[in-house]
Amino acid sequence: MNFRAWIAIAAVVVFITGLLNYAEKKTAKTVSSDSDAVFSDSFPPDVTLTPVGFDGLTGFAADDFVDAFPALKSSCGVLSAKNPSVWKDFCAKMVGIGADGKKLRAFIMKNMHPYAVNKGKKGLFTGYYEPEIDGSLIKKTGYDVPVYALPDDIVKIDLGKFNPKYRGEVLFGKKDGAEIKPYSTRREIETGAVKIPAKAIAWVKEPADLFVLQIQGSGVLRLPDGKRIGIGYAGNNGRAFTGIGAVMAKRGLLKKGVSTMAEIKQWLIDNPTKAQSLMHENRRYIFFKLLKTPGAVGAAGVRLTAGRSLAVDPAFMPLGSFLWLETTAPDGSALNRLMTAQDTGSAIKGAIRGDFFWGRGDQALKQAGRMKSEGTYFVLLPANDTDGRQ
Repeated sequence: MNFRAWIAIAAVVVFITGLLNYAEKKTAKTVSSDSDAVFSDSFPPDVTLTPVGFDGLTGFAADDFVDAFPALKSSCGVLSAKNPSVWKDFCAKMVGIGADGKKLRAFIMKNMHPYAVNKGKKGLFTGYYEPEIDGSLIKKTGYDVPVYALPDDIVKIDLGKFNPKYRGEVLFGKKDGAEIKPYSTRREIETGAVKIPAKAIAWVKEPADLFVLQIQGSGVLRLPDGKRIGIGYAGNNGRAFTGIGAVMAKRGLLKKGVSTMAEIKQWLIDNPTKAQSLMHENRRYIFFKLLKTPGAVGAAGVRLTAGRSLAVDPAFMPLGSFLWLETTAPDGSALNRLMTAQDTGSAIKGAIRGDFFWGRGDQALKQAGRMKSEGTYFVLLPANDTDGRQ
């Protein structure tokens, strides 16, 4: 091999080495200014976890841990199944304490460490609720709006299985030969322009009720005989979500400053001829499944607890995580409490972003519709989780 060939090979090696070093720098987890910052394999590179003391959690000593216990217990089931070496023993001991607030607080302070998530940065916290609407399991007079189950031809793709950086990202579509194409839009489904192989599992009175149910992701049907049955999220059509509140404001359909879910819903009911085309602006369509008992079930697969369950972006925060939330309630008071990451949402994107679950009914709707607060949260990890792996 001549001298020029060796020079060429050496140049290629240097070039490739440079690329690899650059890639390593680009994907390295960013170290905070605190020398003892730690990172987790469960968190992406752009999430920094910085140790803090429990005295750095505003209001921690005043929180009602009895109120938080049901959510902590259900999240323990998720975490123990995912990583038993870290969570199984911890959760068994915590659950064994039961709903004793004083002992729970002492146990958590002794056996967990809090970490600031991207220390010093703030994010947006909104609210959601579980609607309760009139419905029927069969089509009858006054109940003619179908609630569809997941279609037989829909395909679900978990992008996280192909690349870890897309963890939590799921696509829905349909097969067309060897290709996967977007599923039908809301307009196509509701107008019948495209026939979908989906069973109507229930029927509701108002299109606006179904629309709100789809935005919230789950709810309760009040049947004609007075019984109540839960209805939960089964999947979506893979189309982008569009909040119609912003569309309505732009068109001057709402009074200035009016954009709560209750007011939007009332407008849709009062203006049925305009409502359908407006709702079609949101191309995303949600499919449902009937639940054995009432009660919202989140993306983590457990029942949500009012005031203690938080929807997060699973690309940044693992489902099941214990979180200390610091934000503001709709009335302006401090909202500092122990929460668990048990749900997701199409509009919930980012490292510090959450949707606070207010519970069921009209009062929860009022709270959820008015909440739009700046805040942050801290993640709590077991003391034996030395590598931060949830």
